[in-house]
Amino acid sequence: MVLPVVGKAHEAPTGGDFVWFVYGSSLDRGSLEGWSREHGYEVPAFDGALRARLRGFRLAFDVASRFWGGAVASLAESPADAVEGLAVPMPGSARGFVEHREGTVSGLYTAVPVTLEPLDGAPPMAAVAFRAAASRRLPAEGRPAPGYLEVLVRGARQRGLSPDWIARLSALGGG
Repeated sequence: MVLPVVGKAHEAPTGGDFVWFVYGSSLDRGSLEGWSREHGYEVPAFDGALRARLRGFRLAFDVASRFWGGAVASLAESPADAVEGLAVPMPGSARGFVEHREGTVSGLYTAVPVTLEPLDGAPPMAAVAFRAAASRRLPAEGRPAPGYLEVLVRGARQRGLSPDWIARLSALGGG
């Protein structure tokens, strides 16, 4: 039984449908399912999700997380780089869930409009990504929290991201 949960995220206006760019711990099914249960949400279906690339950004481990015990990822502008993840079509009614999951309710992350390139060659698409609020970033980037990095790599494998991307993530842990 899921207990009713109240608060800003559950009361958020629905708005129109959108595409959520997932690049962090939400890629991992177990992590997303556990968080959803804990916070009183149904796990969203990732039906129609496409593997996608966000050009002009890189992962920046500049957000402190007590939960993960170290630094977690955000997006930083970097013209020569790209970040892989999933472009997940979401109904407007899921906006509160996504904003809660991404930490906008606490002011940790903010939504930014982006353009994604699907890896299957489909046309570019508009999406929303989440990056750390400037006021919540660490003064310098740190090493990724080991448990968080493990979830990133596992999620990238589960979602079929490119072998090159998985190797890049794995190398962040020194291996």
